[in-house]
Amino acid sequence: MWIAEFARRAGVKQTTVRHYLREGLLSPRTGPAGGSRPYLEFTERDLRLLSAIQAGQALGLSLDEIKQLIGERRSGSGHARMLKTLTAQRDKLRGKAVEMQAMLAFLERKIAWLETGAKGPPPSPAVTHAAKR
Repeated sequence: MWIAEFARRAGVKQTTVRHYLREGLLSPRTGPAGGSRPYLEFTERDLRLLSAIQAGQALGLSLDEIKQLIGERRSGSGHARMLKTLTAQRDKLRGKAVEMQAMLAFLERKIAWLETGAKGPPPSPAVTHAAKR
């Protein structure tokens, strides 16, 4: 499939696909059509890879980290590195979840305080790890 169909099926813009190509995250086959600028031929495998890239981004991984993980996965030697990277990201997300819970609890207290006429001292904001930095 050409880039337009690939982007449509993946649910992304062609500019996103081109960005991933420039970053070296996608490497489709090149077709014979197109003369000096051959057409890119994307496959179902490329669709699965794009989905994995998006999942990595949703988890908060950078494109560089994703690119490293893809390269290590392709070489078959990246299991330990992948485990280390994903474990570190999980721990980071757990820390953010704790901070978000504290912020949510503060918002709940503040909303309840406002709904009851803002009587008495306002609730104090939660001091999160991020706020201490």
